Amino acid sequence: MLNEAVPFDFDNHRFFNVASKNAGDNAGLGSEHSSSHPMEANPYSSPSANLYGAASGAGGDAVSPSTIAQLTGTKPWVRFMSVLMWIGAIMMIIVAVFVLIAGATGASKMGGNASYNAGVMFGMAIYYGVMSFVIIYPALKMWKYANSIGRLAASHSVADLDAALAEQRRYWKFSGILIIVGMCLALVGVIAAVALGFTAMKAGGMGL
Repeated sequence: MLNEAVPFDFDNHRFFNVASKNAGDNAGLGSEHSSSHPMEANPYSSPSANLYGAASGAGGDAVSPSTIAQLTGTKPWVRFMSVLMWIGAIMMIIVAVFVLIAGATGASKMGGNASYNAGVMFGMAIYYGVMSFVIIYPALKMWKYANSIGRLAASHSVADLDAALAEQRRYWKFSGILIIVGMCLALVGVIAAVALGFTAMKAGGMGL
């Protein structure tokens, strides 16, 4: 019986070797298959929250409530600044008209050279008139920015957030350009005033 059991053990040993080899081959094929085909996302897995407060399966189209709260808190101040700019623009237009009328009718009553006085008053009127229309643009941008914040608070949409930030970007860009242009105009105005002063003094000296 012992001699008969030896082939049986040998066969079993060979069977296990063959089985282990087949298992190793199958494992190798499985690893190659998994490496060539990366694991796909499980559609039945629960969504995980990201750092922005929106679920990863929700598409990320909603703005977080904290962001909306911060922007909504700035809305009344943005509206206030816009109204102040509108008032400033209207007042500049009124001053421009008043200075233009005063220069046309009362330049001779100011004393000195009437032509010089009229030129200065006319230049001031043009300056205030141009600046009043320049201020209207940033005032309009601030007004639209406040309106976009109101729409964002109602919709929580990224599109409304982008619209609000676009209006703010245009405001700051134009404000920077406005400051540069204003500084250049002020420099030109000083040079022109000095030149006109020398011209008036020369004309007065020649008249003597």
